[in-house]
Amino acid sequence: MKYHTARSLFSDDPTAPGLLDAAGAPNPPTAVRRYLALGFSVIPLRGKVPVVTWREYQQRRPTRSELERWLRRGLFQNIGIVCGEVSGNLVVLDIDASGAYRAFRARFPNLARTYMVSTGGGGWHVYLRVDALPPSRRGAGMEIKANGHQVAAPPSIHPNGTPYRVAQPLDILHVPDLSAVVEWMRPRPEPARPVKKRKATSSPVDPALVAAIADHFRALGYRPNGDWLNGPCIYPERHSHRDAKRSFGFNVRTGYGWCFVCGSMLAKEIASRLQVNMAGWPVPPAESQNA
Repeated sequence: MKYHTARSLFSDDPTAPGLLDAAGAPNPPTAVRRYLALGFSVIPLRGKVPVVTWREYQQRRPTRSELERWLRRGLFQNIGIVCGEVSGNLVVLDIDASGAYRAFRARFPNLARTYMVSTGGGGWHVYLRVDALPPSRRGAGMEIKANGHQVAAPPSIHPNGTPYRVAQPLDILHVPDLSAVVEWMRPRPEPARPVKKRKATSSPVDPALVAAIADHFRALGYRPNGDWLNGPCIYPERHSHRDAKRSFGFNVRTGYGWCFVCGSMLAKEIASRLQVNMAGWPVPPAESQNA
């Protein structure tokens, strides 16, 4: 493992602006010019979305004349850096959940000692350079962004109004590969749990209630994935980023819910939280006596 400054990778001029100079530029035009001089493929964004057709800029960096034309048109509301080979084998780990970052840092403390940006949405961009580019991959609370991806860079402004800022002003770490991270992110089957015997008085989950919850989630736009409906957590206040990345799933067969941050949830809890019709559930004894 070794460190490279952006200046040493793309310029022989010791007085040329470095990565921190670009990130801390007083305005987007200055930042854009500095990022391009550092060798990054830079594209204009509106929010976090490219405003130009950017497929070719995944293969080559824009020319200075193209960049100046975009600036004259006022396209650089925000600044996008294209990841992958075109930007010197740049890989950005996009980490959304604080729990995911703590887990990453605990598992890979050396990789965490690199240039890092606070995204403004409660997450982090961890910048790395690699000899062998990994496949882009998404896991719970984390995504590897390499070829075919881009990230908003400082001094961009997140859609919520918070600026992207340098969180760790270090040089970009250069490593041979990220195969260990790719393997770590690979989903693993949960170990089989012993089946607990239920008391004779216990009642199974009411299929009508499960169906009502599923219909509620579908109406909210939750996406089907096999037996699961995926969408934002029903407890967004427990998430630092209000769970914009859909970490919750509801199983339409079993009636159980699961969230990366909150853990597992029973159908009765979900129905109560969503105020879905509870008809079909047995009335607790205390309520029966008061009826």
